[in-house]
Amino acid sequence: MVKCGRCGFDNPPEMKFCGNCGAKLTVAAELRRFEALASTHMTGSLYLILSAIFNDLVKASIVFLSLYIASAILGMYVGYEFYRGRLELPIKILSAIAIALGLVSTMILFIIGLGIKGVIGPAWIIFLVNAILLWKGGRAA
Repeated sequence: MVKCGRCGFDNPPEMKFCGNCGAKLTVAAELRRFEALASTHMTGSLYLILSAIFNDLVKASIVFLSLYIASAILGMYVGYEFYRGRLELPIKILSAIAIALGLVSTMILFIIGLGIKGVIGPAWIIFLVNAILLWKGGRAA
């Protein structure tokens, strides 16, 4: 049962509007699934911003710098929208784009950095976790 946030009426889970007062129902479980995704988007975006500022390998390549900044901006926006409870398809698509940009750019930089002792960590794991969360949440939503 889904409890209406306005009047407290218990509605069947398939209802989109309250059977008692007509208010739009938000499914709390669906929102909780996307809170983790929002957090990992924010974490990944913060990592990308810090890398763009402090990592010499990122700053040396306009391609990496552009990918890092684009993924960070998209990730911050999408994370904010997920926190607000916006779970529509366009937001999920932007999420997938932000994840793909972050995953590809950090994984390539990680592979390049393997030859440079102690320079690069496996940040691409953040984006891999993000992809798994989006896939699981998107499928269930």
